[in-house]
Amino acid sequence: MLRMGQQLGAYRIEALLGRGAMGVVYRGVRLEDNQPVAIKTVHTHLLVRPERDAILTRFRQEAAIGMRLRHPLIVSIHDCGEQEGILYLTMQLVEGQELGRLMEHPPTLPLGMKLAIVLQMLNALAHAHERGVIHRDIKPANILVRRDYTIVLTDFGVAHLQGSELTQTGELLGSPLYMSPEQLRGAAIDERADLFSTGVVFYYLLTQRKPFIADSLPTLMYKILQEEPPAPSTINPELSPVFDDVLQQALAKCPNERFASALAFATALRQARIAALETTVAIAGGWRGVAPALPPQADLESSTRVIPSAGELFEWMATLARQCLAERTTRPRLVQLAEWLDLWFALQERAPSTERRNTERQRLLDWCMGDDLTALNERIHRDAPMPGQTMAQARGDWLELIGLFALIRDTASRLGPAPPLDAARAQLIQALTRAIFHYAHTLNRLLFSEDNPQLLRISADFTRLELLQLALEELGAEVEMQTMRQTLLLFANQVLSRINTLIRQFLDNQNPLTRFEVASLLVEVEEMIVLAERLLEWGAETAAVEAVGSGGTVMSDFLDSAQALGRLLVEELVQQFAGEQARALQLGPEAFNAGQAAFVGCIRQLGLLYRFAIRLEPSVQTTSLHDLTIEVYHCLERLAVGLLQALEATDALQTATAADALWARLSVIAELAEQFAWRELQQRVLGAIRRRVIAG
Repeated sequence: MLRMGQQLGAYRIEALLGRGAMGVVYRGVRLEDNQPVAIKTVHTHLLVRPERDAILTRFRQEAAIGMRLRHPLIVSIHDCGEQEGILYLTMQLVEGQELGRLMEHPPTLPLGMKLAIVLQMLNALAHAHERGVIHRDIKPANILVRRDYTIVLTDFGVAHLQGSELTQTGELLGSPLYMSPEQLRGAAIDERADLFSTGVVFYYLLTQRKPFIADSLPTLMYKILQEEPPAPSTINPELSPVFDDVLQQALAKCPNERFASALAFATALRQARIAALETTVAIAGGWRGVAPALPPQADLESSTRVIPSAGELFEWMATLARQCLAERTTRPRLVQLAEWLDLWFALQERAPSTERRNTERQRLLDWCMGDDLTALNERIHRDAPMPGQTMAQARGDWLELIGLFALIRDTASRLGPAPPLDAARAQLIQALTRAIFHYAHTLNRLLFSEDNPQLLRISADFTRLELLQLALEELGAEVEMQTMRQTLLLFANQVLSRINTLIRQFLDNQNPLTRFEVASLLVEVEEMIVLAERLLEWGAETAAVEAVGSGGTVMSDFLDSAQALGRLLVEELVQQFAGEQARALQLGPEAFNAGQAAFVGCIRQLGLLYRFAIRLEPSVQTTSLHDLTIEVYHCLERLAVGLLQALEATDALQTATAADALWARLSVIAELAEQFAWRELQQRVLGAIRRRVIAG
C-alpha cells in the first residue's frame, strides 16, 4: 500500500479511502494546484492471467470514457498513468456514500427523495447516451449519494462505447441482478439496457426488494427473461399505483416496449410524480415530515423560496429532534437537522435587533440543555453496547443517537458555555472507555482459554467494539481514541498469534476418516480469517508493518499458515470433485449431491482466503502468498470447467436434482468472480447458464 505523503505521478497521497478486489482507493491532491482528488489504483502484480489483460484494458477504458464525459452527475476522470507497477486513475473526489448503503435504512428515504435520485440517474444517463456510451453496470454500488442528496454515477469500467472493439455482442458483464434480458441473451444492446437496470434500482428503492429474486443464477436468469415482477404498489401499500405503469414499461422484456430514451423515462416519471404527489416537490434536501427543506447551499439573497423565520426553524428542529427520539434517529435526519441549524445561524445575522438575536439564541441554548437532552442522554446510556448488556429492546440507531448528541453539543458551543453538555460528554466518554478496556480483558480471556477459543463470541464482541470506537470518534475524544487504538493493536498481535496456532493444529491433525470434525474446524477457520481481516483493517498499516518488522514473526508465521491452509482447501476441493466424478460413472449424477454443503462451503472459504490475501499490503505480502492467489484462481477455473462438463452429461440424462446441485456450485463461483472482477471467468459461467436457460 502507498504511504501517506508519497508521490504518485503528479499527485500526493493523503489518506486511505477504501480497498477493492484489484487495488486501493486513496484521497490525494494534485501538486500543481492542491486540488483534492480520488486516486484509484491497481496493483498489477496481483492480477491473474487470463484476467490481467482484460482488467488492465478495461481500467484504461474507464479512464478514456470518463475523460470523454463531462457532467455534474457523472464522476470526472482527470488522469491515468502507471508508476512502479501501479496503474492509477485520478478522478473527482466525491464526498458521499453508495446508494446501496443508504438503502440499508429504508424508512429514512421519503418518496420525493427516491424520485429525485432516479431522475438524477436518468439525467446522467441521457448525457452518456448522447455521446455513445452505454454504462452496462447500473446498480446501487455505482451510484454515490452526496450529503445534499445529489448523486454521482461512477464506474464505467465495463461500459460499451459505440464503435469500440473492446466490447462485443454476447459479452456478459456487470451484475446479473440488474442485467436486462437482452444482455442475458447476449443480443446487441443499446441505451435501453441501462434504462432496464435503472428500473430495477427504482423498483428496489420503492419496495425495498428487488423485482427478481432467486436462490441460484439459472433461476434468476429465467425470471428476468420470462417472468413479470409484482406491481410495486402490491408490495408497498403506501405507494401510489401510478408508478406501476412506469416500472412496467421500464422493465419490459422487449427493448422496443421500453422507454425510447432516458429523457422519455424521466418525463413519464415526472408526470407520475405530479399525479401522486400533488404538493410535494422533490428537492435535494428531501423531506422529513415536518417542513420542506432548503438545499444546504441555498443563496439567501437570490432564492425564490420562502425563507422561514428563526422561530419557525426552531420549531422544525425541535419537532425533528423529538421524532428522532420517539421513532428512529437516522443519518438523513441528522443531515437535515444540521442544515436547518446552519440556516438558523445564518438568519441570526439578519436579526432586526441585538435584543431579538440574544433572545432567540438563549431559547435555542435552553433547548439544547433541556428535557430533550435528558431523554437523549438516558436513551444513549440505556442502548449502549456495554459488556454483558442485553440489547433486546435497542432500536439499532445508537450510533446515530451519539451523532445527535454531538450535533446538539456543537450547537450549544456556538451559542456559549454549556457545562451540562460538557459534563454529559465527559461522562459518556468515560463509560465508553471503561467498556472498551473491559471488552479487551474479556476477549483476551476468551482467546487464550484452554479449550478452543469462543470465536463467534469474540467476533460479536468486536462488532460492539467497532461501535464504541465510532462513538468516541463522533464525540471527538482524540486522546481516548489514541489509547484505545494502541490497546487494540497490541491485542491484534495476540489474536493473530492464537489464530496461527489454531490453523497449525488443524493442518497437523487433519484426518480424512473424521470428516465431521474437519468440517467443524473449517467453520472455525472461516471465522478466524474474518476476524484476522478485521483486525488488520483496524490496525491499518501500523499493525501489519509492526508485525513483520525486525524481530516480529507473528504476521509472517500467520501468512505461512494461511498459505498452507489455502493449498489444503484447494486439494480438498479437487480431490472431492474427482471422487464425485468417479462415483458418478457407477452410481449416476446423484453422486454429486452427497457432499454438496461441504463443497460449497469450501469454495466460499477459499474465496474468503483469497480476499484476505489480496487485501494485505504489498509490504507484508510474501511470494508464496501471492502464488496462493494464483492457485486459488486456477483452482476455481478448473472446477468451473469440470462442473460444466459434468452438467453436459447430467443434462443429457435429464437428472434435474443433480443438475441443481452443480448449478449451485457454479453460482458460487460466478459470485466470487464478480466480487473479484474476474470478468473472463464470470463470462464463462454466465454464458453457460444463459445457454441452459434459453435452451429451456
